[in-house]
This record gives sequence, structure tokens and C-alpha cells, in this order.
Amino acid sequence: MSVILCQEIWNSPYSNDSFPVYAEDIDAGGDASPSTAMLSEVASRLKITIVGGSIPERCGDKLYNTCCVFGTDGKLKAKHRKIHLFDIDIPGKITFMESKTLTAGETPTVVDTDVGRIGIGICYDIRFTELAMIYAARGAHLICYPGAFNMTTGPLHWELSQRARCLFFPFFHALY
Repeated sequence: MSVILCQEIWNSPYSNDSFPVYAEDIDAGGDASPSTAMLSEVASRLKITIVGGSIPERCGDKLYNTCCVFGTDGKLKAKHRKIHLFDIDIPGKITFMESKTLTAGETPTVVDTDVGRIGIGICYDIRFTELAMIYAARGAHLICYPGAFNMTTGPLHWELSQRARCLFFPFFHALY
């Protein structure tokens, strides 16, 4: 049993201008979503589970940051839309508002695969521990958060996360 995890927005530059240009209609499949067609083919050919990072998804007049999970048969097993959009304004350093272009997802995603039950989040979703607790309560064996961090906020995020985990991990570990 093998699993491959791709990164967030791997098929497009990470910019609000690029999301509409590279967005794919995942539900239509085939030529309307060449990225997911490729992931499906690879999963089937190699008999692996693929957590497909994320790509910009077009659904009607909305755009989402969406992760697709493919089973060893190449079939789409789950689709997760990023719930917590990343809006940041650090004067003189970086301003980026995903909410200018993307729509937030609304539903936590847990999927049963050949490698176990997986909870899916995307990048900034990791900052909201309630999502992880929902996944733990739903029996997730693994939680995947494909991400793409920039060089301004990335180091700050990981340093803070590591400090928080040092405090949180002993409590979390005691639960299991």
C-alpha cells in the first residue's frame, strides 16, 4: 500500500490572477480537468492512493482550492474544498487575499482508502485545530494538509506551530 501527496496548487502559479486561468471543472473530468485525469491514470496504473494536493476548481461561477483523492483503481474517492482561506496583510512585506478570487469550502472531508481513513485539509486549514479534532473523532488514521507556504509567512507559521505542538502534543497523545 502506497500513498502519494502532492502540494497545494501544483498546476498553477499561486496568484489570484492565475486561479481563473488554470481552474478546471473537476466534475466534468476528461479534457475539462486534465490535472485530475492525469492523477487518476497514475493512481490506476501504479495501484496507489493519491492525495492530489490541490488545484483551482471551477464550479459554475465560483472558484475553489480543491484537493482530490484517488483510489488504487483510479476512481475519485473524495473532493475537499479548502475551508479556511488565507488572507494576509503584512505592511511592507506581503498582501495576499485568497478570498478575492476563491470561495471557501464548507465541509470537512474524511475518506476511506487502501492506506486507511484520511482527513483532508489544505494549507491554512492546519491552523484550525477543530478540524483535526473532527477528523480524530471520525476515526482518521492520517490527516493530510497539502500546502504551499511563502517565504514571508512560512517560517513564522512553522516556528509558531512547532512551539504550539510542544505544548499540545503531550495532551493530544494522552487522548490515544
